[in-house]
Amino acid sequence: MSAQALVVEAHSNRGVAIATSGELQTFHFPRRLGRPLPGDRIALDPAGSLTVIEERKNEFGRGDQHGRFKALAANLDRALIVIAAEPAPSPDLLHRYVAAALIRDIQPVIVINKSDLATPDRPPFSELSDFTALGIRVIHCRCRPAAELGELPALLADGVSLLAGQSGVGKTSLLNALVPDLARQTGALSRVTGKGTHTTTSATLHQLPSGAWLVDTPGVWEFGLWTMESVELERGFPEFGRLEASCRFRNCRHLTEPGCAIRAASETGQIPPARYQAWIRLLREQKRLGR
Repeated sequence: MSAQALVVEAHSNRGVAIATSGELQTFHFPRRLGRPLPGDRIALDPAGSLTVIEERKNEFGRGDQHGRFKALAANLDRALIVIAAEPAPSPDLLHRYVAAALIRDIQPVIVINKSDLATPDRPPFSELSDFTALGIRVIHCRCRPAAELGELPALLADGVSLLAGQSGVGKTSLLNALVPDLARQTGALSRVTGKGTHTTTSATLHQLPSGAWLVDTPGVWEFGLWTMESVELERGFPEFGRLEASCRFRNCRHLTEPGCAIRAASETGQIPPARYQAWIRLLREQKRLGR
């Protein structure tokens, strides 16, 4: 008889899941079933082997060095994209993360950590209003000297959220503030796996005080998208949707094609010029990736 469980983390051909009883247990997964991800609902047999990965509603991931999609977590309701004034992100980092979430039907939330620091007057901070115009929430918070998380805990009170961002932006401090018993949870995980507790090297699921879940992911210096068709990339730019039908050509890539409604809208400010320029840079990146 199979037992239901929720994946906490997975490495190589072994993983850790939390059973309905709340107990952690290791499990083995055969390659033919695919790789389970944190957030997956699974079934295990009495021997502790994976038998079923339930159908996923979505996956969040990034592009690897070859431009292939590498999934990090599954079944997410929202992705918290953490940035800070120091270290300042590259101009396109936020556009990449937001596009990655929207393409995979995950609601992005922009979290400005270290809110005690002055907000730089440069991209992507100067472009935050472009994201709020799309209905994307921007939350300002800080963890030191005392945690001031604003509406973040209420936002995460249900479902499964993902925490992502650049190395050095205080993501670990934010995780500690959101998960008060983090040391207990990581200690229990360490005892089950037989490994010590270190800096995050893979995505790991944690339980929040509300009973909801938060997937922590490793910090990155740069976040790359994967190889995709331009129509898929366009899902990361929802402001294009209401205008693309007005383009002269059905397969318009919104670059140099005549009669492009998107380019015209960026020139009049109907579409923020910064968003259009980000589109151009990401589309050209797709060309470098071989698409």
